[in-house]
Amino acid sequence: MSLNNMTHEELQKLIAEAVRQTLVQMGADPSNPIEMQRDFQHLRQWRRAGEDLRSKGMLTLLSIFITGSVALFLVGLRDYFGK
Repeated sequence: MSLNNMTHEELQKLIAEAVRQTLVQMGADPSNPIEMQRDFQHLRQWRRAGEDLRSKGMLTLLSIFITGSVALFLVGLRDYFGK
C-alpha cells in the first residue's frame, strides 16, 4: 500500500502509531499525557533554575572582580599619598 492510496483515516492511524512508538522509545508514557506534561514542566523548571544560577553566578564573579579592583586601587592611592 503506497501513501497515495491511503485514506485519510489510515494515514492518521499510521502517524499516531509512529508518534506513540517514538514517545515509548524516548521513555515517555503516551497513555498518560498529564504525567508527561508534568515531567516536561519539571524539566523546564530545572533548565530555568540552571540559567538563573549561571547568570547570578556571573554577576557575583563580576561584582567580586570590580570590588577587588576598586579596593586595590584605593590601597594603592593610600600607599602613594600616605608615605
